[in-house]
Amino acid sequence: MARLTAIPSQLRGGPFRRADGLRLGLTDKHLRGRWFRRIFYDVYAPAEIPDSLALRCAAARLLLPDHAVFCGVTAARLYRLPVPEDERVHVALPAGTPTPSEVRGLAVHRYAIGPAEYWRPDAVGEQVIRPERLFLELAAELSRLDLIIAGDQLLRLGWTTAAELDTYLKGCFRRRGRRRAREAVPLLEARSDSPPETRLRMLLVDNGFPRPVANIDVHDQRGIWIGRPDLAYPDRKIALDYEGRHHQEVARQYHEDIGRDDQFVLAGWIHLKYDARTLFRRPESILDDVHTALRQRDR
Repeated sequence: MARLTAIPSQLRGGPFRRADGLRLGLTDKHLRGRWFRRIFYDVYAPAEIPDSLALRCAAARLLLPDHAVFCGVTAARLYRLPVPEDERVHVALPAGTPTPSEVRGLAVHRYAIGPAEYWRPDAVGEQVIRPERLFLELAAELSRLDLIIAGDQLLRLGWTTAAELDTYLKGCFRRRGRRRAREAVPLLEARSDSPPETRLRMLLVDNGFPRPVANIDVHDQRGIWIGRPDLAYPDRKIALDYEGRHHQEVARQYHEDIGRDDQFVLAGWIHLKYDARTLFRRPESILDDVHTALRQRDR
């Protein structure tokens, strides 16, 4: 067997089928060596290409018919939504399509797919299930909170609107996840910037507190902009912020936060700030703080 000194130029750009590699002079021993990485059975890629969802989707395409569409958590990640990790690539085929041979790492779903539910937005670069159908699929797979987190970002990124989700779901009958999806839509917030913000909002809502306003601009008495807290009760001048690690680790951000906090206080606001430890490990302390702040303002 000839020693491999370079990858054939035709194979350097992305994944390829084993047969194409053999046709260009590779051997199975080459494919098992350091130059290549197997992605799925019969599909390889140059090892120099970093592993990514885009690479695995391109590899899956080599095994699937043209009318296959990425769905579920795979589509969600292609839409850049924060969803739980799943190493499998999820694809859907229209009902009645012969199911391809089972391939490890590839989850194939078969169900009715309407022509309007296919989409290939430029920002995604792959054929994916439309956002409204995706939300229904996620409702059947994710926890309620994870669904709302994903839904917030679906709206924030402009993939769809709450009205479009509601219209689509009204037309879905006897679909798995429909009830949970419809219950979640009124809880979504297009102005939520991050999953921790959504968690903080839903912590309050689920414990009976009034729903706070997300990312509203706050000005002082002179009309000068102070900041945009993650959540607020503007009529009571109460602001809540989730402080990620960069707020403590980036010096410039840290000093900007101090100045902003002073301006909130001078403008008569109660400004509550929480980190990950408090949000995830001691949420009851947040509820106590907000309860106390609301009582102070309601006196």
